[in-house]
Amino acid sequence: MPTEPTDVESRGPYRGTGLPGATAGELSEPPPWRSFRGGPDVPAPPADDPYARVLLGDGHEPLPAEPDLVARVNAALHLRRPLLVTGEPGTGKSSLAYRISRELGLGRVLRWQITSLSTLWEGLFEETQGSSRHDAHNAHDTYDSHRADARLGALGTAFLPHGRPRVLLVDRLDRAEIALPEDLCTVLAAGGFAVPGGVARVATADDAEAVVPVPGGVVRCHAFPVVVITTAEERELPLDLVRRCVALRLPRPGPEMLRAIAANRFPAGPGDGSGAGGAPAPDVVQAFLDRAVRTDGPVVERFLDSLHLAVGGVLQSLARSGSWQAAVDTVWEWTAAEET
Repeated sequence: MPTEPTDVESRGPYRGTGLPGATAGELSEPPPWRSFRGGPDVPAPPADDPYARVLLGDGHEPLPAEPDLVARVNAALHLRRPLLVTGEPGTGKSSLAYRISRELGLGRVLRWQITSLSTLWEGLFEETQGSSRHDAHNAHDTYDSHRADARLGALGTAFLPHGRPRVLLVDRLDRAEIALPEDLCTVLAAGGFAVPGGVARVATADDAEAVVPVPGGVVRCHAFPVVVITTAEERELPLDLVRRCVALRLPRPGPEMLRAIAANRFPAGPGDGSGAGGAPAPDVVQAFLDRAVRTDGPVVERFLDSLHLAVGGVLQSLARSGSWQAAVDTVWEWTAAEET
C-alpha cells in the first residue's frame, strides 16, 4: 500500500513515490520574477516514454519517499529553479528526472547527454540538411520561414511555450568545458533564446514533422521547464550556475529502497531464486544487501543484475554449498572487473 505523505511531502505536488498520477494537483503559479509568459502554447508532448520503463520499471509499487529529497524537488518546482543533483554512481541521479515526469504526468523527458565536446548550440539545435551554425549566423536565406529548416534540440524544445512544463535532463554537466555551463546560465535566466537566421517555424526534438511557430524569431517558455542537472563532481561548476539551482545530493539507497526497486522490477508472484516464479527469494535479496553495505559502486545496477540472474536460475548454479552470499559476491566481482 502507498505510504501516507508526511507534512513535508504534502507541501507540493511531488510525493516521491514514483507512482504515475501520484501528484495532488497542478503546479502552483511561478514567482513573478520567474514568469516568462511565452506563447502561443504548442501541442502537448508525447505521453509515452519508453526509456522511463527501462530506468524505472512499470511502477506498480510505491518507492519509499525520502523527506529531504521530496522537499527539495518541490522547492525547485515552486521556484522554477533547476535541480542540481549529485551523489555517488548508482544512486539514481538521472532516473530522478523520469520519476518526476512520471509522477506529475509531464510526458516524455527531454534528455541532453553531455560530453567534453558539447556546446550550447548543440543543446538548442539539431543540424538539418543544408544548415549549420555558420550558415545560421551569417546567411539569412539559410532558412525558409515557411518550412521547418531548423530543428530544436532537447534544450531548445524544453523552452518552447508548453502549457505544462517539460522535464529536461542535462546529464553529466561536469563533463563539459567551462564555457557550456556559463552559456547555459543565459538561457536559464532568460527563459528562452533567439533563433538566428529569421526562422519563423521550427521542428521539435520530439517529432521532426511537428512544426511550431517562433513569433519574432524568439523561443520563450510559458511554463519554465523542470530542469534536472546531474554531475559526478569531476570538476566544479561555475558559481553563477550553482546559485541558480536547488542543490540535491542523493543518498546511497538503503534496504527499504532496494526492496521497493526489486518489487517494481519483479512484480510477479514469489519465486524461489531458481526461476520458479517471477520474484527472487528473500534470502537472495538479503545476501545482496549484506554485500552492498561493505562495498562502494553502482549499487542499483549490480542489485538488479544479481536478482535477474537469481530469477533466471543462473545465480543458483554459482552458489556453493547453498551459499547465496558466495554467488552474489561472484556477480559483484564480475561487474567490478568490467568497470576497471
